[in-house]
Amino acid sequence: MSSTTGNKKSRVTIKDVATAAEVSIATVSYVLNNTPGQSISEDTRKKVLQFANLLGYECNVMAKYLASGKSNTISILIKDVKPFAAQYYMKLLTELSRLLWRQNLGLKIVDYSDGFKRNTDCDAYITLALTEKEFREFADTKYMPVIAIDSVFDDFLFYRINDDYETMYKTAKAETGMDKVVLLTFDLPEEVFRSAAAVFDEVKIINSMSDLMGLGSQICYVTLSNAIYDSIPKSQNIKLQSSSFALKASAAADAVSKAIGRLQSPSDEHNIRV
Repeated sequence: MSSTTGNKKSRVTIKDVATAAEVSIATVSYVLNNTPGQSISEDTRKKVLQFANLLGYECNVMAKYLASGKSNTISILIKDVKPFAAQYYMKLLTELSRLLWRQNLGLKIVDYSDGFKRNTDCDAYITLALTEKEFREFADTKYMPVIAIDSVFDDFLFYRINDDYETMYKTAKAETGMDKVVLLTFDLPEEVFRSAAAVFDEVKIINSMSDLMGLGSQICYVTLSNAIYDSIPKSQNIKLQSSSFALKASAAADAVSKAIGRLQSPSDEHNIRV
C-alpha cells in the first residue's frame, strides 16, 4: 500500500533488514520468528535483531525486544565508579536527567550486574565507562538502543560519546606554550586510556591524593575533574575542561532522541567527540 502522505516515513521491510545485515531474507524470517530447526549462528542472530532494531522494523516478534517508547524511561548502567570519578559522573547524570526531562523521559540508575539479570522497563540504555568487552557482553543481551559514554570501540550500530582529546591537547598547548601537556584523570577503561595516551605527552591516573604528589612545574596539566582540579595548588599550571560533562550529557540526550525515534543517521555520526 502506498503512503497516504508525503511526510510519512516509508515502512521498513524484511528485505531492508536482510540487505543491511548482509544475510538472506529467509535468514531474517527465521531469526525474527524464532523458527526451530535452523542452524543459525548466535552472531548472525544478534546481528539480524540489532539491524531490525536500528532500522525500526516492526513485527509482532520484534515487539518482545523493543520497548517501543512505552516506558518513557532511560536506564543508565553504572559499574565501579571510583571516588575521583564520582563527582564528575554525578554532574553528568544531573545534566542528562535535566535534558531528558525536557523530552518527557525519566532517568533510572541500574547496577551493571543487575542489568544482566533482567530487562528493566526502559526505552534505551546508556552505559558509563565500560571496556569494549564489558559493553559488548551487555549490549549483546539487549535488543533496544544502547548508547556508550566513555567507551572506545568501532561499531557503527552504537552511538559512542567520548572526549575530543586531540582538540583538548592542541588548545592547551597553544594557550600555554608548554612543551609537555599531561592529562590528569580518574581511572578510565583501557581503550579510552589508550586513545588519550596516543594524544597527550603523558596520561596520569589519579586514584588518591598521593597520586598528586610531585607534579612538575614546567608542565601543563589538563583535567576533566573538578575534584582533581580543586586538590591541586593553583600555583601549578593546570587547566580544567569544565564543559566536558555537559557536552557529553547533551550529546547523549540527542542520541537517545534519535535512537528511540529510530531516526537513521550516517555511521560516522555515531562516533561523537565533544
